[in-house]
Amino acid sequence: QRVLPPVSGSQTSDSKAPGYTYKDLSDEDALEMVLWSPLLDGLAAGICSPGRSNSGGVGCLVQRGSVMAMRSILLRHGQLFSLSQWKVILEDIILPAIQMGAECDLSPVAKITSESPSISSLDFLSEALPLPPAPDDEGLLKFAALSQHAESGPNRPLGKAELLVETSFADLRHGGDGNLSRAHGLTKKNLEGKSMLEQPFPDSWIATTAPIALGMLSDIASEIVIDFGPEGRKNLWPVIMTQFKRWSIGYPIFRRDSNTHVDDNDIDCMLDSEHWAPCEALIRIGCKELNRFPENFLQAIPRLPEDWVCAWTETLCVDIADTLSKNVSMQTLIYEELVESRLVSLVVNDQEESTKEPSGAQESEEVLEDATIKSKMSTPYGTGLLVNERLTQFQGVDGSSSLVSIDTIQLDHGATLYAPRANEETPDPPKGNDEGLNQASPRKIITRQTYLELFIPALKARCVASHCLQQHIPDVMSMLSSLTGKEQVSALLASLEDSRRLSNKASLDEDLAFAFQESMFNEWGDGVEEVEAALNLPGGNLPSTSSRGSSKMFFLTQEAGANKAIIHVLSPLYLDLDSKTHRLIEWERRFFSEPLLFERMMDVSEKFLVSEAEDGEKIDPNVWRISSESGNKVALYCTSFASVMVSILNTMLMLSRDQFNRHKHALFPALCSLITVQSDEIRHLVREVLAHQVSPLIGIQS
Repeated sequence: QRVLPPVSGSQTSDSKAPGYTYKDLSDEDALEMVLWSPLLDGLAAGICSPGRSNSGGVGCLVQRGSVMAMRSILLRHGQLFSLSQWKVILEDIILPAIQMGAECDLSPVAKITSESPSISSLDFLSEALPLPPAPDDEGLLKFAALSQHAESGPNRPLGKAELLVETSFADLRHGGDGNLSRAHGLTKKNLEGKSMLEQPFPDSWIATTAPIALGMLSDIASEIVIDFGPEGRKNLWPVIMTQFKRWSIGYPIFRRDSNTHVDDNDIDCMLDSEHWAPCEALIRIGCKELNRFPENFLQAIPRLPEDWVCAWTETLCVDIADTLSKNVSMQTLIYEELVESRLVSLVVNDQEESTKEPSGAQESEEVLEDATIKSKMSTPYGTGLLVNERLTQFQGVDGSSSLVSIDTIQLDHGATLYAPRANEETPDPPKGNDEGLNQASPRKIITRQTYLELFIPALKARCVASHCLQQHIPDVMSMLSSLTGKEQVSALLASLEDSRRLSNKASLDEDLAFAFQESMFNEWGDGVEEVEAALNLPGGNLPSTSSRGSSKMFFLTQEAGANKAIIHVLSPLYLDLDSKTHRLIEWERRFFSEPLLFERMMDVSEKFLVSEAEDGEKIDPNVWRISSESGNKVALYCTSFASVMVSILNTMLMLSRDQFNRHKHALFPALCSLITVQSDEIRHLVREVLAHQVSPLIGIQS
């Protein structure tokens, strides 16, 4: 029941004065929020509280407790709020609180990076809470009865939200699994002798609170937003999706001070300390929640009209495809800038070495000419040599665009200066600058140390984001394949293809490989034993650029994930796996998927066989025991794509007799070649395919 406060009006100017409410609401909605604002604002302050709050072995108790209390209240009473009120709750209360909590976490968790996208060093992160049971759930009612009979229990029945809060706290304090239906078993008597698992980073907001906080948004979307129908999808879902994107890929890029959006193509904004970017932990949390919402949506489908289901499915597919596509675009910018910066650094180093040896003067001149080093320049940061020029397109405030020439200047003291060149179209320089200096504002000073510490971690984070998004796409499609149309599938495939092409190019780039190796040496310093241990790969005869933490480890994993996701998206369409389900959208699934599926299957098979023939025998046999883990140990095409080959062979097993017969001329030679590979799992699957698909073609019944 909606209740109005005992005041005659509301105001939005003074939060401490009576009648304070939120802006952009109708008079009635604003007046109703007068009662809610102290409660919601107080919980929001608790969510992002900077104070330590450890109790009974539970870290960030105030922060986590505030999230759970707000979640319980909103899920139990969310139907009381209007669409406009919900938008205010999301934009003005929840999102600022959880973003502030994430940005203020200065614990070591924010600096942890994994050695491979598929091997997380963040297994200690807490999990999002499962959807709560219904108010009349038997387990909840048992807990309520036990609470009232306790010595310190209330003398009145617990309210719906209050009961949910109490059970959530009991589950948290006693190390439960999040299933509140079993919370009544979490009593002191039942828990005697049970020890709490120690949290490695109890004071980290990201490790303890972030998964629950972002999970709250998924729960609100599936339990509240969906029921608003088209208006909820158009007005509330984009607000939630923005936060998912902000954590999973760092998009849009915002300034820390003003929280304003900046140019997506500005490489400096992605790496500047003034612009917030998510750490790997937040990336993994964001990607995980982006996958969890479709699971919750699937459970909500029975209560939704068919046109709502189709519209939501289209929105989800487009949003996931757009998220991956934007991440790959930003990943490409960072990758290209890293390689360019390293090459410039190498040219300058060669030039400096050459000038020290008179006999190499002629060779030095050739190097300088190739690098477009033109003249000695004076800058506000000292003198240096112009080593490169490039044209960059900038977007003006009025919407106009212009090309600006960017000079790369190697300063005498070792730094690299990037600065726009002053020309006829450039505004007059401010007075007071010395004549002859480049009058445009400098873009960034980058030393070798700086670009190793900026570009490499940023590129690794983008690679992790691509991998996590790709990893979840097959799960989403398996849930929604009967509801998706050609346009949505095409959008997903286009984003996966962009990721596949970029990662393929990056995995073969030797300049990038050496840059990653430089970064590893830079992190380890003089630790010779650590370096030797890291580069001591199984087999002993493999290149060091295939070790953990190498560019191949990151980009082969991403490329394999993209190929695997493409195959998992296309194979259900071609195999017609959802033919017995109720399809809301009919289209030529087999005709569309057949050429794309077999192109990927044969391309991966051919490259896998070449790589396995070259390096398979050099690898420790233990690497091949589990195909899904082989790429985590050695970064070669054959090890990274072993799990993809397993998916391909499983797809072959599921082909109909007619489908296999139609493609036997391409499939059979590949199967024959796979007989000799090192992986027992792959050879076993080859035997299964030969027995079930090939034998009937030659008149032998298996």
